[in-house]
Amino acid sequence: MAIESSEPMNCSINYTVLFLLIFALEVFGSSDDTQALVYDARVGFLSAGTLEVNMTVSKGRYELFGDVRTSGAIERFFRWRGKFAAVGFMVEETPRTRAYLLFEERKNSRKVTLAAHGKTTIHRPSSVSREVQYPRGSDLMSVLFLTDHCFDSAWVHDGEDAYEVVRTGSRQTFVKQGKAHFRGSTKLCRYRFNYDKEEQRGLDVWLGLHRDRWVPVRIRVRVPFRPDALLRLRTRR
Repeated sequence: MAIESSEPMNCSINYTVLFLLIFALEVFGSSDDTQALVYDARVGFLSAGTLEVNMTVSKGRYELFGDVRTSGAIERFFRWRGKFAAVGFMVEETPRTRAYLLFEERKNSRKVTLAAHGKTTIHRPSSVSREVQYPRGSDLMSVLFLTDHCFDSAWVHDGEDAYEVVRTGSRQTFVKQGKAHFRGSTKLCRYRFNYDKEEQRGLDVWLGLHRDRWVPVRIRVRVPFRPDALLRLRTRR
């Protein structure tokens, strides 16, 4: 549980600089494949916010940056801001995370998680930082946005906790999402999250060809007894 504080979340700049300095020599001299994606989110029938993703792949390495924020009707019930960054290598068309950084802010509570060099450090305002075991697998954001095919299974993490994602089905389909969002042929990949506490959630990912790359054009998270969460790739303003 995050510690409550009324101070603004001003530590993010410092940690971003630290993150970039640590990996500056390992990332990219020049980028030959950069892509920016914007998703509109819904939970049930409510507008929920946006997700912006910027990713670069070059010479077998990648970097990924993202910004998530709630907005609209959902903020009456829940407010969340997040930024994430990851660097790693592509191995047989699959991302392998080298380091992962996550900032989270909910109302007045904040949390910074840095997973790198075989350990995870968790920072909270007005609290001593603590270290936990580095989780198994690659971070979920890298796997989700940099994998261009339906995989059978994978271990993913959020910097702190790891869980297995297992494919339950796949098929070709055509999606229509309105004038402002992606429309076209896709590969639907259906997955199940297996948590340590035997909790299961569903994840559906529609992969479509967008600007010469297969990327998620529609993402749905299914949680029992709760409204589905949906992300749709925006193609028009």
